[in-house]
Amino acid sequence: MRQLLYFLSIVLLLNSCATLTNRKTTKISISSDTESNIVYNTDTIAIGKQPIKIKPLRSRDSLSLIVLKDGYKNEFDIKAKNSIAFFANIPFNYGLGMLVDLTNQKRFTYKKNLHFSWDSINNNFNLSHKKINEIKKGTTFIYTSPLNAIDVFSTPMLTLGTEYFVSNNISISAEFGTKYSERLRDQSNITIIKDKGYSFRIEPKLYNKINLTGASTLNEYLGLELRVIKNNYNDSVDYFEKQLDSNQEIVLITDDFARKKTITLINLKYGINVPVGKLFYFDFYSGFGIRLRKVENLALEFDNEIHNLRDDDNNHYDFFRDEDLKTINKNKEFNFSLGFKFGVKL
Repeated sequence: MRQLLYFLSIVLLLNSCATLTNRKTTKISISSDTESNIVYNTDTIAIGKQPIKIKPLRSRDSLSLIVLKDGYKNEFDIKAKNSIAFFANIPFNYGLGMLVDLTNQKRFTYKKNLHFSWDSINNNFNLSHKKINEIKKGTTFIYTSPLNAIDVFSTPMLTLGTEYFVSNNISISAEFGTKYSERLRDQSNITIIKDKGYSFRIEPKLYNKINLTGASTLNEYLGLELRVIKNNYNDSVDYFEKQLDSNQEIVLITDDFARKKTITLINLKYGINVPVGKLFYFDFYSGFGIRLRKVENLALEFDNEIHNLRDDDNNHYDFFRDEDLKTINKNKEFNFSLGFKFGVKL
């Protein structure tokens, strides 16, 4: 019995996410919209618009901070909360690891970003979510979308875009992409149409009106994206005629054809502009909207009334079946976008 309890304890310990992955300390970024000082433990530290970091011990107890300015003093108690690693026990070990983490201080963390705003009327500080890095009118970004270059499921494209701020925190972004490689599954050996493709994106953005991250120094935005992707390429499909006579010989037909595809995306997006030093930045975004898809097949002889597709792994139309092999195919679908851009601030 003792050995069984020992074994179960080892299993639980090795599957408790917070106990295994969290350090004894956590990181907190602290900033203020005016030059001031904080007292943390016994240290007095100057703070301002540029965030400073402290590393308090993880604890179930609140984190005590004192903010000082011109003889005025405000005390703050930052409440502890459970870390993401604690809740990661649910998908990874069905919650069993929580039994160990419940007794460990390493399961706790604090709010990652603290910004103190000075109230000049009442002469005190308040915790604030106000954005402090306003992007000024006339600012220009140049960027590329790296994931488009390795898009093996659609059309690999090299992209270059620019974003210009027509007003403080309001920008217009425009991006152009050009196809530089064949699609992964192009199969035709006959050229019917010139293989080419391009994309165009335009997107107005509104920055720093929301704060989902709780960070005062990150630039968050909402954008409305219109993107058009055009792609012309050659392809082929294998099929055979439907049998009317069981003794009829099956003859496989390889049909070479050309495809003209146009995809129009309209998305509502949320993004975060994360600076890397003073020059570079990453733009992480996600969004949803609609996808309008139009496909025109040229010189295609396949007819689902008299033909059956070859049913094997070499035929990539098995997934789309007859619907994707009409002369003209139009549809409207829900679209979800997720990606990032890398750019430079001019």
